[in-house]
Amino acid sequence: MSTAAEASDPDDAAAPSGMGRVLGLALLVGIVAAAAGTVFVEVIHVGEGWLYEDIPAALGLDRAPWWWASIVLLAGATVVALARRLTGATGEGPLTGFHFDDPLRIVPSVLLAALGTLCFGFVLGPEAPLIVAGTTVGALLTRGADVRTRQAAMVLGGVAAIGSIFGNPFVTGFLILEFAAFGLIPAMLIPAVLTALGAGYLTQVGIGKLPGFGLHPLSVPGVPAYDTIQPVDLLVAVVVSIVIALVIVIVREAAVAIDRVRERRPLLVLYAAALVTIVMLFIAEVIVGLDPHMILFSGQAAMGDLVAETSVGLVVVIVVTKAVAYAVALGGGYRGGPIFPATYLGVGVAVLAALALTSVSVSPLAAAAIAAASAAMIKAPGTSALLGALLIGGSGAAIAPFAIFGAIIGLVIRVAADRRLGVTSVPATTPTEPAPAGGPQ
Repeated sequence: MSTAAEASDPDDAAAPSGMGRVLGLALLVGIVAAAAGTVFVEVIHVGEGWLYEDIPAALGLDRAPWWWASIVLLAGATVVALARRLTGATGEGPLTGFHFDDPLRIVPSVLLAALGTLCFGFVLGPEAPLIVAGTTVGALLTRGADVRTRQAAMVLGGVAAIGSIFGNPFVTGFLILEFAAFGLIPAMLIPAVLTALGAGYLTQVGIGKLPGFGLHPLSVPGVPAYDTIQPVDLLVAVVVSIVIALVIVIVREAAVAIDRVRERRPLLVLYAAALVTIVMLFIAEVIVGLDPHMILFSGQAAMGDLVAETSVGLVVVIVVTKAVAYAVALGGGYRGGPIFPATYLGVGVAVLAALALTSVSVSPLAAAAIAAASAAMIKAPGTSALLGALLIGGSGAAIAPFAIFGAIIGLVIRVAADRRLGVTSVPATTPTEPAPAGGPQ
């Protein structure tokens, strides 16, 4: 993440008047940015439904066949290619972390590429584009202010916007606390960040007779209750966490290799990634008979269906094809976030283990695997543990230690992989840097 965020001098921010101004700014930016984020997510959902449900239904098809999805994916690649011709050439990719300081002049290319990625079915999540939408709101609302105020507003806007997808403001709050611990977000902004998250959450739940936009539930449906921790469950969860963390590291390293080639031949790799995704879809839908939604998109909406799968062979195909499609989207020039596809793969590995070992419940394994996958991808163990606990929270409080242990295992494996590659092991961000004199453009 590139933040470039300092609200003001620490002494000024600590003064009652200074703190009041910052919190007032957080309220305003939080409400508007969260609303903008919700609208952006709705646009994505409408686009997905139109391309993969409404048009096929109008053509008399029960679901989007692979050949139609192939047309859609190639069209999405073309949208991203066109976005590259705009100023900024779609900005930084998902392998570089989250960015809270994209200048306004590049935002159209970033958001257009994100729509071409997410609406058209590529395997990335909405979290990174949501941050861009929120930072844009922050920059616009403070256009005439000083540089530090605009920088702070961009961070607050990005935080409020991404909070609209997690369905729970504490996930984003925990993520920001981890960033602050690493020095990537100024600690003085934490009260303002929480204020922006709280204000943004009001736009979703509503207040009084004023309805909100609605929530995006952060849970995996269909997981069985889990009340008593068994020693064998802990042992299997450790193994599952190691396996999924290694899978995520391999996916990420493959994406990095693809990205190196993309730097030299961007359009070639962009369309090659689309073709690889089409091949994965063909294998899954035509050869095995899976629904396209099990392979395409971020996977967030398909987790319940994945938990309900009873065939080891089908789950293996889902995990393999999804992992390949995820890798080429990460490194192929598409724009989106890396978190939800990783957690989907975590659920897939947990389901495989539960099917192979029928005496072990899938719930604790899924909590551990989600946390391990997320930590291996974004290197934020606290947030990853919270994600695992919340996504599988419907099964009971006993899954909490599994999520914690899974997050630690995922982080340890990612750190070990980074050391082997000579990479600094901090969260998937870049350190805070001063903004240029002109601020966001």
